Amino acid sequence: MDTDSDEIANLIQTDSRLRTITTIKRRSELCGDKISVCELIKDFILRHQIREPLAQIHVTSPFLEESTLVEAYKHIGPHDSVIACNKHQSRFWRQEAYGYCPVNHNPTKMEQTQDLPVLFEENSAFYIFKPEAILGLGSRIGRNPYFYVIDKVESIDIDTEDDWNFTITMKDVLK
Repeated sequence: MDTDSDEIANLIQTDSRLRTITTIKRRSELCGDKISVCELIKDFILRHQIREPLAQIHVTSPFLEESTLVEAYKHIGPHDSVIACNKHQSRFWRQEAYGYCPVNHNPTKMEQTQDLPVLFEENSAFYIFKPEAILGLGSRIGRNPYFYVIDKVESIDIDTEDDWNFTITMKDVLK
């Protein structure tokens, strides 16, 4: 584990349940709230000469299943990256300075939602990528990505207190 926190490193080193985790002190130029996670990943790849695909999994996706990751990883061969996403077929609009405009439909031609173009929403549950993808582009999404659709429950991401409360409710419902 890469960290700049001595407190976290000490906790890991002194907790017998975490004895399989190695902590690595983050370089000082990569510390702070303004550092891109992609810079941290690139540094890790270069420092440890990683040649195999990596997976970045967010702990804020508590319902993500191991089997989903295993299946998603199968797509990395022909692709340089695999991104967890949600699939949408609905009428989307975006707000511009001049007002609202349609994203994926013509409001004067009513189409069934099933016939609308599919939009994929990156949900951050996981990213799987080859080292050369992030080293070459500086992004976890390469030139030849595969968007792996996961179900709604697995895509729940805790970013706010409302998300946390919803997750607690879902945990009880899923029991």
